Amino acid sequence: MIRLGIDTGGTYTDAVVIDTDNVQVLAKAKSLTTKENLARGIIGAMDGIPRETLEQVEHVALSTTLATNACVEGKGGRAKLIIVGTTDEILRRVDAERVFGIPYADVITTEYVGSFDGSEVTVPDWEALCQSNPSFFEEAESFGIASLYALNNGAIVEHSGAEFLRNRFGKLVVEATTVAVEPNVIGRGATALLNARLVPVIEESLDAIDNALAERGLSVPVSVVRSDGTLMSSELARTRPVETILSGPAASVTGAQVLVGSPECLIVDIGGTTSDMSIVHEGWPNRTDGIIIGGWKTQVAGVAIDTIALGGDTVVRYTKNSRLELGTRKVTPLCIAASRWPRIKRALKWYYQTAPVDFYSRYEFLYLMRNPGDLSRFREPDRRLLEILQEGPLLLYDDRAAITGLKLQQLEDEGVVMRCGFTPTDAMHLKGDFDEFDVEASRLGARCLLKTYRGKTASEDEDEIAKLADEVYELAEFRLFEQALGVLSQDMFWPNGTTKLDSQMHELAKRAWDRRHDDETHAFDVRFSGDTRFIGIGAPTHVFLEEAASALNVAPMMPKHAEVANAIGAAASRVAVETTVRVNPVRESSGVVSYYQVCGNEKMLTFEESGKALEAARELAREQAFAEARRRGAMDGLSCTIKEKRSDYLAMGAMTVVREWLVTALVG
Repeated sequence: MIRLGIDTGGTYTDAVVIDTDNVQVLAKAKSLTTKENLARGIIGAMDGIPRETLEQVEHVALSTTLATNACVEGKGGRAKLIIVGTTDEILRRVDAERVFGIPYADVITTEYVGSFDGSEVTVPDWEALCQSNPSFFEEAESFGIASLYALNNGAIVEHSGAEFLRNRFGKLVVEATTVAVEPNVIGRGATALLNARLVPVIEESLDAIDNALAERGLSVPVSVVRSDGTLMSSELARTRPVETILSGPAASVTGAQVLVGSPECLIVDIGGTTSDMSIVHEGWPNRTDGIIIGGWKTQVAGVAIDTIALGGDTVVRYTKNSRLELGTRKVTPLCIAASRWPRIKRALKWYYQTAPVDFYSRYEFLYLMRNPGDLSRFREPDRRLLEILQEGPLLLYDDRAAITGLKLQQLEDEGVVMRCGFTPTDAMHLKGDFDEFDVEASRLGARCLLKTYRGKTASEDEDEIAKLADEVYELAEFRLFEQALGVLSQDMFWPNGTTKLDSQMHELAKRAWDRRHDDETHAFDVRFSGDTRFIGIGAPTHVFLEEAASALNVAPMMPKHAEVANAIGAAASRVAVETTVRVNPVRESSGVVSYYQVCGNEKMLTFEESGKALEAARELAREQAFAEARRRGAMDGLSCTIKEKRSDYLAMGAMTVVREWLVTALVG
C-alpha cells in the first residue's frame, strides 16, 4: 500500500510517502506548523511532495504532538468534571489535584446511591445538581462525567447524566467508561476531563487535514496514531482525543524502529516543544497501562514515553539572580517570528535602545494564535488585548500591553495567545547549526536578553553573545542527559518509580556532567556507562545528542530520514486492539462465592460457575475487540488471540484465593 504519513509537530509539519510493503521512502517534505492555521502548514508539507507521488496515495495516517504539548503546557478547552460516588473531602484526602491532575475548581461531586455489583442503581437528580452551582455548569465548554461502579452496572449513571447535560446545555459530554476502564473512579474522571479538554485541540488538526486533502482532490481514508502506536479512524479520534496524548511520541518510536531495527536501544525525539524518550527491549518498546503526562495521571494505555519540556522552542530567560535557565513553556523563536512579521526586528531594536533593566523579559512579544470568535465570552481586560492583537504582534514593553486585570496566563493556556521569545532555535541560528530563518532577529534577541540582565556593555560584546549561545546549548544538553539518566535508571533499578532524579542523584549527575571531558583521577568520582544505542530522531536532535551520549558513555546514532521519523512511524502503523474483560468472584461475608461477575466495557453478566463465566468472558472480549477494531477503521483480514491471567491472594496466610481473572483479546 502507498501511504502518506503526516506528523503535525509543535514546530514543523512533516509529510512522507512510503510503500508499506517494503517500507521504502518515496518522497518527504517539511513545513512550519502554523498553529493559528494548521491547514497552511499541512498544505505546505504536502506541496513539497511531487504531485504524481501524491496521486498514488491510498491512505493517510496522522501523528500529532498537539495533544502531548497541550498536556505539558497545561492548555486545552474549558472543561468541567462531575464525579458520582465521591466527596470533596475524599478528593483532597487522596490529593487528586497533585496526583491525578484534576483542578479542584473544575470538579463537582455527588453521592452514589446503589450497590457495588450494579444490581441496584439510583440516578442522581441532575437538575438539582445544576441548580446547586449554576456558574460551574454555565462556564464550561464541555463536560466529563464519571460514576462509581460504572463498570459493574453498565454505566447507567454516566449515560443518564450525559443525556441530561447534552439536552440541558447542548455541549460535549465525555462519559468516563468510553475512554477508561479501570475501577478507580477518580482516575477515570481525570481521563474523561482531560479528554473533554483536548477535543478542540484534536478537532482543529483533523479539520485541517480534511481541508488539505480536499484542496488536493484526494478522497482517501484518514487514520490517527494512538498512544500505543496503533491506528484509529479520524472520526473516532474526534471523540477520543485523550487516546492520542502520546500520538507523536508513539509514532517516533515506531519510526525509529523502522529506520534502525535495533532490538536494544534508547530512543530520543527532540521536537519543538518536548523531548520524548522510550526504551526498547528485545525489539519491543516498554509499555504503560496509565500514561502520566503534564501533571495528569490517566488510565490511557500506551508506549512508555518519558516527556519533558525541552525543544527547539523552549523559552530561555534569566532568573532574577542573573542565572540563565531553560523554562518549560513553548514560545515562537524570534528568528521564525521575524521571518513572518519583519516589524519584530524594528521593535527589538527600539526596545534595546530605550528599555531599562526590568527583569520581566519585556523584549518578548504576544500574538494571536487563533481567532477567538465571539469576544463577548471574555472579560473586558482580556477582550481589549485580543482587539489589539488583531493588528499583529505586540511587544510586552509596549504601553498597550499594561492592561489592568489582564489574565494573560489563562489566554495562553487556552491557546488563544502565544509568545515570541529567545529559544534554543535562536541559539542554533547564532552558532550556525541551523540558519533557515532570520539570524539577525536571533542576534537582536540575544542583545536584548543580555542587556536586560547583564547590562548594555555585555550586550554589545560579540564574545558575550557567542557565550550566551554556548550556555543555552549546555543547558539543553544537560537536561537531555539528565532525562536519559532518569529513564535508564528507572528501567534498571526502580521500574515502579519515577524517572525524575532526586536531589542527591541530580548532584551526582551534575558532577559526572561537569567532569565528562576531565581525564584527571580523584579519590572518588562518578562515571556512567551503558551498553545500548542512543538513537536520535527529530530535526534538532543532532545538535544536542552527542554530548549527552558522551556523558552516558553510550553510542549515539542518527539514522537516515531521522528528521521525518514521526511521519514514517505514522505511515508504518496499523490497527490493532487489546480488550480486557474481568471475571470477579462475588463473595458473601463468610467468604463463600455467591456468583461470578463478568465485566466488559459497559456490559456486565453474572454466572454461578467459574467455567461458564470464563467462557462468556472469552466470547465477550473477542466480540468487543472486533467491534473496537472496526470502529478504529479496520476492514478485513483480522485475526484474534486470547490471553488469560489469574490473580490470587493468600487468605488467613495459608489458603490461595482467586481475586480475579483477566481475559484479553488481541485483534489485528
